[in-house]
Amino acid sequence: SPERLTTEIFRMRFPAMPVRLIAIDEAHCVSQWGHDFRPAYLDISTLREIHPNVPMIALTASATDKVRVDMVQQLGLRQAKEFRKSFARPNLKYFVLHEGKVAERIREIATKVQGSGIVYARTRKATEKISDMLIQAGLSSAPYHGGLSSSERLQTQEAWQNGRIRVVAATNAFGMGIDKPDVRFVLHFQLPADLESYYQEAGRAGRDGQTSLAIAFYNKADQEALRKWNEQKFPSLEDVNHVFQQLCNHFRITRELPSDKVHLMDLVHLSRQFDLKPMLIYRCLQILDRQKILVISDDRDDYGYAMLKIAPDEVFPYKQRNPVLAPLLDHLLRSLGGDLYTREMRILPWRYQEELSLEPSEWDRQIDMLIQQKVLMYRPPRNRPWIRFLLPRQALTNNMLDWERYIRLKEESTRKLGVITGYASQTNICRSVLLQQYFGEQAPTPCGVCDVCVGRYKEKVESEEFDPIQAEILEKLKNTPTSYRDLVRYGTEGTPGQREKILRLMLDQQGVILDEDGNLRLPA
Repeated sequence: SPERLTTEIFRMRFPAMPVRLIAIDEAHCVSQWGHDFRPAYLDISTLREIHPNVPMIALTASATDKVRVDMVQQLGLRQAKEFRKSFARPNLKYFVLHEGKVAERIREIATKVQGSGIVYARTRKATEKISDMLIQAGLSSAPYHGGLSSSERLQTQEAWQNGRIRVVAATNAFGMGIDKPDVRFVLHFQLPADLESYYQEAGRAGRDGQTSLAIAFYNKADQEALRKWNEQKFPSLEDVNHVFQQLCNHFRITRELPSDKVHLMDLVHLSRQFDLKPMLIYRCLQILDRQKILVISDDRDDYGYAMLKIAPDEVFPYKQRNPVLAPLLDHLLRSLGGDLYTREMRILPWRYQEELSLEPSEWDRQIDMLIQQKVLMYRPPRNRPWIRFLLPRQALTNNMLDWERYIRLKEESTRKLGVITGYASQTNICRSVLLQQYFGEQAPTPCGVCDVCVGRYKEKVESEEFDPIQAEILEKLKNTPTSYRDLVRYGTEGTPGQREKILRLMLDQQGVILDEDGNLRLPA
């Protein structure tokens, strides 16, 4: 990740690497106009100073014209050639469903549609509720979000990738490296913050070219929740300053340059101590992190990271001098191979302790000995979020926080929110055409299969359409009373709007009646 560019080990090793190509994935993150701006991406251009003649390629699936121009500038691309594919996905059926009982509909779709799927939600809590609901409905499912440990997330991803889990309920943390070809549906329990994110997430369906569903849910309650969520993303300058001072108090940061010490933190505990909402503290931390005032990680990483610091020909003599440590070294080399000499390797300490029959205290003692004797470099797991201060305690100014850019980002975020809510609420223009136009594609082609193209919102009933729709309703009610909702939703003749219009007319004329169970039936 680009955050690794500033680490000591990378700066030491990169100049000696025989680099042939520098490839930047998710390159829209380098632009402040992109949907996932990450300041660490701005450091990528410094790689050219070390390897000035190495070609560079920037890759993204969701960049507007404005973002593409900014990418070239920020990355310092020279004589850049641009390769573009159409943003049309003819095998995807884009639908936006305007209804309140979203969870019920998700269960219904996931049950009826064969194959694997993803349900995206905005919060960790929502992903867990959705997953529990799907499991209760008899479907294999698991949540995926940043609050889970690294090994839990990896386990869920691999189980889904291998088909042992059908549906993952996830936040946008479920993204990088996801390339399962046979995803048949991607559902959005709530809209994401912008159209780029929606296009990218929906585009994880149907990568094998087969017909797949991309369905987003949208209602008035979510519209208001999305507006509030966007506001909370941008705390005031006073809030950021206040949170920083409180953090300095709590972790005893002075006006001297801070050490490299990592401080474990508990957001709920800090919230109580500061008398502030956890989300406000978290958003302020994000701003301070982006401006390199401090570094945060809210990743529950239960992996340790190890690398040998001695040469291969030194291992055998060392083991002879230290027989107690020999089994641990042998086990590390057997399981991780020669890469252990050249880069940090990820391990699960508890698993190694079980395999070597070591108590945690003995594992820690042996690891400490290897570190002290400069045989091993080891970073233990960090099972809680942590924070590291880069600057001493001080009053933060507009310039230090680059507040003008922050205001621009806030305005851009609000604009993008308007774009995606406009996409979801409109019922006249092909969904695919809107997406193609947004990403700057000329002469977009209607898809013919989205909810707008198939006439889902058409309510006017032509004379030649009336009889087939009414006949289908009467046929369905001939033997079985049926709910109003199911008659509107599941007919094959006409659109839901047309079926609803005819049903109202039939009710007014007593062509159908409501029974004691609340279902519609034919009159006796």
